[in-house]
Amino acid sequence: MKNVLLVDDEKVIRKGIKKLLEDVITGYKVMWEASNGCEALEIANIEVPDLVITDIRMPEMNGIDFISYFKKRHPLVSVIVISGHDDFIYVREALKLGVKDYLLKPISRSDLASILQNINNEYANSDDVINPGESINISKIKDIIRKNLEKEITLNFISNTLNLHPNYISQLFKRKTNIKLSEYIMQQRIDKSKELLTQTQLKIYDIAHLVGYVNSKHFSVVFKKVVGKTPYQYRQGI
Repeated sequence: MKNVLLVDDEKVIRKGIKKLLEDVITGYKVMWEASNGCEALEIANIEVPDLVITDIRMPEMNGIDFISYFKKRHPLVSVIVISGHDDFIYVREALKLGVKDYLLKPISRSDLASILQNINNEYANSDDVINPGESINISKIKDIIRKNLEKEITLNFISNTLNLHPNYISQLFKRKTNIKLSEYIMQQRIDKSKELLTQTQLKIYDIAHLVGYVNSKHFSVVFKKVVGKTPYQYRQGI
């Protein structure tokens, strides 16, 4: 079930699309509705949808401005634009911003289903849907973690190092590796500590510091939770 953010200033259109997604096409749930770009951004700052369907012409903040702001924070989320027949200039701008496709009003059930199927096929058949640099970015993220295990590795630290948006890094890493960034960092710290425990005679508190734990007791608790043994037991082969 994919969660959808639906943005349109006409309630009747939102109702119609919601029914198409949930009752006809199925597999989609309209979790959030907004009547303009400002409301949509407020929602997206709290919850990240799997899919956005947005009108172009809306009061307060139009669809183009909304997409521009939204894509900077959530570049991996697919966006579909709703437009009128005389909105081609706006549609062209939206496509430049990275939207997946557009729907002309009145919205056709088959057109919507076709666009959604194409989006699903892209994700299913391609390992580099969003951009060719993804695999490079993943390698860079992992390299930064590997070289800085003794430091406090935060999302902002990685973001500042790579000059990439934190949300992009978090979403990209989870999508490509099927593991949360925080879990990967912890696993790398545990793996490194295993290596140091078996290949050196360093004190356990020294090893804790070398893998980013200021408190050696906390390190021991985390290590036992992950490995099933205390660092001392692991070193002794108990």
